[in-house]
Amino acid sequence: MVASKLTKQERQKEIQYLEKKENIKKLLESLGYENILRYMLADLDNIEDINNTQSMYLFQLISALENALEIYPRIQNA
Repeated sequence: MVASKLTKQERQKEIQYLEKKENIKKLLESLGYENILRYMLADLDNIEDINNTQSMYLFQLISALENALEIYPRIQNA
């Protein structure tokens, strides 16, 4: 990303990410991507209080995570 084109809010999100990046890396190393993906799927699948638009986006997100969970072991074994 080009820093000059970022809004103040986007810059703040980027700074927060960079501050947490090493912790994220350590978490992934200790737990593994597959377990993180499984947890995210289970957690998102329990969300009930959403409107129709949110439901559509949630379905898309869950589908993408399911695809990632299916594909990730294949790329690990390749």
